[in-house]
Amino acid sequence: MSKTKPYFHDRLILLILSINTFLAAALIITALLPLSDPNAGFIREYRSNLGLDGYRAGDIKDVISFAVFAIVIYVFQIYSSMKVYHIHKRLSMVILLLTLITLIFGLLACNALLSLR
Repeated sequence: MSKTKPYFHDRLILLILSINTFLAAALIITALLPLSDPNAGFIREYRSNLGLDGYRAGDIKDVISFAVFAIVIYVFQIYSSMKVYHIHKRLSMVILLLTLITLIFGLLACNALLSLR
């Protein structure tokens, strides 16, 4: 029997992995979809202490970094949770749940910055 077989047979692990896959795909699509508009400007950050000049413009690489972030986080969570699963099953779930929270916050930040453009 393969070492990864019990990992992929655990229903709770598969549920959290499915949710994380959906969130990572949503973050990638949300980040890359506005790139089809060649005239679009992107807000990189907002500094409230600067008043009306608080918006700092970014370029395409700042938006693409959200998609790269989602890919890196997704790959890292699968790798690390598979390695930890044989040591402690609950720790593997904690890694997956922390990734779920991170992807949700990434999606919220991406939507907030893209809605300001």
